[in-house]
Amino acid sequence: MSRDLDLILRGVKIRTMDPHRPIAHSIGIWNGWIVGLDEQVAGCRAEREIDLDGATLLPGFHDAHCHTTSFGVSANQLELSDATTIDAVLDRVSDHASALSQDSWVIGVGYLDREDPSRHPTSAELDRAADGRPVWLTHRSGHMCAVSSSVLDLLPDPLPAAAVQYVVRDGAGRPTGLLEEAAMELVKEVVGPGSVESMVAAIDVATRHYVTEGITSITEAGIGCPGVDHSPLELGAWQLASARGLAHTRAHLMVYSELFHDVAHNPVDAARIGLDLGLHTGLGDDRVRVSAMKIWLDGAGSAGRAASGEDEDPDAHLVDDPLRLHAAVVGAHRAGWQVAAHAMGDRAVDLLLDALEEAGPLDEVRSRRHRIEHGGLIRDDQVTRLRDLGIVVAIQPVFITEFGDALATQFGNRTSWSIRQRSLLDAGIVVAASSDRPVAPGAPLLGVQAMVDRVTSSGAAFGPGERVDVQEALLAYTCHAAYAAGVDDRVGTLTARKLADIVVLDDDPVTSASDAADIYVLATIVGGQVVHDRIGALST
Repeated sequence: MSRDLDLILRGVKIRTMDPHRPIAHSIGIWNGWIVGLDEQVAGCRAEREIDLDGATLLPGFHDAHCHTTSFGVSANQLELSDATTIDAVLDRVSDHASALSQDSWVIGVGYLDREDPSRHPTSAELDRAADGRPVWLTHRSGHMCAVSSSVLDLLPDPLPAAAVQYVVRDGAGRPTGLLEEAAMELVKEVVGPGSVESMVAAIDVATRHYVTEGITSITEAGIGCPGVDHSPLELGAWQLASARGLAHTRAHLMVYSELFHDVAHNPVDAARIGLDLGLHTGLGDDRVRVSAMKIWLDGAGSAGRAASGEDEDPDAHLVDDPLRLHAAVVGAHRAGWQVAAHAMGDRAVDLLLDALEEAGPLDEVRSRRHRIEHGGLIRDDQVTRLRDLGIVVAIQPVFITEFGDALATQFGNRTSWSIRQRSLLDAGIVVAASSDRPVAPGAPLLGVQAMVDRVTSSGAAFGPGERVDVQEALLAYTCHAAYAAGVDDRVGTLTARKLADIVVLDDDPVTSASDAADIYVLATIVGGQVVHDRIGALST
């Protein structure tokens, strides 16, 4: 007997995220696509018809800003995120180093002294802990690292001008072992890039984990930069992982601005900077796609490097000369790229706004869906300009939980401008949610709860006026994140003629008496294929 469809799921509550049809109770899938809902599939037969006994279905979650290869590589590095003090970090380094040969590197990730966030391991402390072995520990923020003396000795002499201010020194002018921003990149260059096969393995490890959390798509926030967790051949690694079936989610890949360069062109062509052959946003397929140009405008808020207009020198924490940053944004837009700008401080936001207002006709700028990554400080007057330019704001809600206390101390009375949600939505701005993993925990339901609560780890309210409801938070992790990636015509809602990317939950986050963070992901479906099945309900 022939069958019309591959799969029909019944006995479910479907939150489609489609305002025209918000709720349904059955869904039909064929060849990786959604065929229809309820009466649209009522007369159809399928190879498999499964009653899920009241489970809730949502569009698969989309993490709009994460670092997949970094997360995957970190599985083989010394994990320090649960070491709450620097003394505990040093003990962990000592234990780990004792099992290594004398010339082996100790590479650790995720350190943060929760009792004193300004405290970092010194090179002398790391020398003692590792018995002279080279040590490289990346801070939880991803924008600082602590290194041993032997690693300091490997840095170029003299230092590049751009890195000098980011080598932290003591009162006598000696390096402490703490490197920030551009100086941190020097260590990555010393260590060298990861191999393509190591990148493929990292993608496999990371995306296998993602699907257990209901994630079906990610936006990778920068490929091709230096470091053991990246490679100049990184796009090829993603293509290879996808071809081998080892990229378990869809991937939208931002390209680091450092790879952009002057491109030879005919004078009639708009391109001035870009990548060879005129590559730009949109190249690829439904599994692996080139996304935005990722450009850093300022530093990390948790490291005190957010560029703010209230600083004595507003440009002090910009990562480069503001005119060069302005030109890079304008040039990328004119070369056909979506721009994703790391902007923690309001001065960095101003720089992006000024550049995009100059970049081209308003309709063209709006259609590109340019993005702010983080938006650590956004003033009221900037909200209107963001809306007018059609800029998406990609926030990391779990930063409130993880770093909110430190950010509140740093920002003071400007905290009401930080990680805005409610005011952006009310202004008509698209807010996409993300994790910045491995900087912060990445489970989307954890992020949903953080958007609703806006409470720091100490229990303090963080900009409570910016709270949103569960439905709005879910939109940020589904159709709004898809919009930010430019693929809302294919994913982000559970509607006919869209890809069958689905997360199955044991409860409805909107109506549950439990926190969203306590709801279980029962199964995850990508393109009609079951990629995670916690209880085997879809595997029979």
